Amino acid sequence: MTHAPDTMPGSTLSADVCVVGAGIIGLYNAIQYAKRGFSVALVDELTPRSKSNYKVGESLFGSSNAFLRTVCDLDETISESFVKRGVWFTYGMEGRPAFDRNVAEFGFQGDLPQRWRDSMTAKKFGRVMFDDAQIVRPEIEAKLRAHLDDFPKITFLDRGLVRDIQLGDDTTNHQITWRSRDNTSTGTVHARWLIDCSGRAQLMVKKMNHDVPLDDGFTTSAVWAQFSAPFDESDDRWNFDFPDGSTIRRDLDTLHLWGNGYWIWIIRLAGNRISVGVSFDRNRPEFTGNMRDTFWEVIKRYPVLDFLTDAEMLDFGAYRKVQHITDTYVSAKRYAIAGDAASIIDAYYSQGMSLAMVYSWHAANIAERDLRDKVLDTGYIDHVNRAALADWQIMRGMVKYKYGPAMSDSRFFILDHLLDYLIFGAFLADRFRVATWLHETGGYTETESPRARELRRRLSRSFSLSQSSPWGKLDPLVVAEKFDRYRAGLSRRARWRTAHGVHLRPATGVMRPDAPVPAIWRLPFLNVLRRPHITPPAITEPAFMSPDLSARLPWLLARFGSFLLPIIWHAVAYDVVDTGLRRARHVFTGFRSRPKSPSVDRG
Repeated sequence: MTHAPDTMPGSTLSADVCVVGAGIIGLYNAIQYAKRGFSVALVDELTPRSKSNYKVGESLFGSSNAFLRTVCDLDETISESFVKRGVWFTYGMEGRPAFDRNVAEFGFQGDLPQRWRDSMTAKKFGRVMFDDAQIVRPEIEAKLRAHLDDFPKITFLDRGLVRDIQLGDDTTNHQITWRSRDNTSTGTVHARWLIDCSGRAQLMVKKMNHDVPLDDGFTTSAVWAQFSAPFDESDDRWNFDFPDGSTIRRDLDTLHLWGNGYWIWIIRLAGNRISVGVSFDRNRPEFTGNMRDTFWEVIKRYPVLDFLTDAEMLDFGAYRKVQHITDTYVSAKRYAIAGDAASIIDAYYSQGMSLAMVYSWHAANIAERDLRDKVLDTGYIDHVNRAALADWQIMRGMVKYKYGPAMSDSRFFILDHLLDYLIFGAFLADRFRVATWLHETGGYTETESPRARELRRRLSRSFSLSQSSPWGKLDPLVVAEKFDRYRAGLSRRARWRTAHGVHLRPATGVMRPDAPVPAIWRLPFLNVLRRPHITPPAITEPAFMSPDLSARLPWLLARFGSFLLPIIWHAVAYDVVDTGLRRARHVFTGFRSRPKSPSVDRG
């Protein structure tokens, strides 16, 4: 990396790509374009506070782990972070001193069985694909800024904020004007491609009117803090016992505590630090006051969090208005929008960061072909924009209905999370494929093999939540609409049950790599089983059958979405039929219990 020399007014710099914003997504983009062989101007003026302050988005999920370990060369650093064992969701812990049978729980343990790890011949691929972590964002971003020095094609204009953008036409470059905060330095960047990673400033969304109205009444705020407060490893309240007798700790996962109109995240970090946040429905009157007071009021509802105190708080932040979505992620006018500059839904940052990197990768494919071959692939651009918009609509649906009263219904809790599980399970095959490409190339496209080039071409169509198999042949926005309709139906039926006194016992469902298929057959019997759960038993294969997950895409993983879809469809169908019968019984009982009209004496 080079730093621009002291600049006088009117100084100019030319580059293939100009990246605006030096947060984690901007730094990732600068490095990925440099690795593809292009000159990059990175523009941002970070303050000491912006470099060191605590940022949400610590839990790596989806593909962010793979991109950071390979493109950003952070394999060793991430391996030193807090190991993430899985994801965990609960409802009903408010006011309870411990997890018990009155709490609904759903989770997936991503940690591979040791026998599978031992069978892998490419250990780094195992880390790229499977070893998620919980990172400290300021420390990771500091590593990335230092890593810029390894790329002579990157020029970091680190004392300027972008003040004006003039887009070029087909034959002229864009003109990006920047000026320092103290107005002593200014300059201009001329670049063929502009990558807007300006965060919540949303420079290009505002300039080009790309904002998508979110007018359905679902609005959220988020407030968060980081604490120096170690978990008590001897506190067995955090233990979860599987039906087969094995035990894990919930706090080793990214932990979510759902309540009525809000949810809490708890993320353990290296160095005995903890990230804790609350995301809540802005329309609820109890959440309209001071954000810091709201944070503590919600946290104090949970006795299991009584070890968190104001004295141990390291940092604090809040967004009163969280959500926004753009309709454009890559434009034929040769700009792309990534990260918070494009879309953010709730405080679901782990998947949000993954989507930001996924669509930055797609944008880089498009920009590379334009810069190298002078071909602007408008078909790819249109597909990316539809798929990205659909993915963010799917993400919004994942949280929207969980804020409502349906969440208190145990069956809704299980089935809505099973839809999440289906979506991410179907995405696994392409996650594996892109991890294969990243592991082989490290992000360097000029030296990729014909096999890797063909893999990248294939992924250009399918690598998104909304285009995973088995629904990849459908229009992405149709896929998003169908998932939202399924969730709306689940919510509607759950709200009817709770309104009419139908009580379903809290249930659990926890999946593992060697027990990935939920025991849906137990669903009709959850109210009578001694331990209501849909957790499948783990399967131990003979030693000679342990798969080498680094060698090729496993058969079941390649078809996991197709395998899960009919199973979960039957669960949703059962919910439709069972609730329909209950409604019919309710109507019939009400008809039978109505008082008869008095007879009229016509004599």
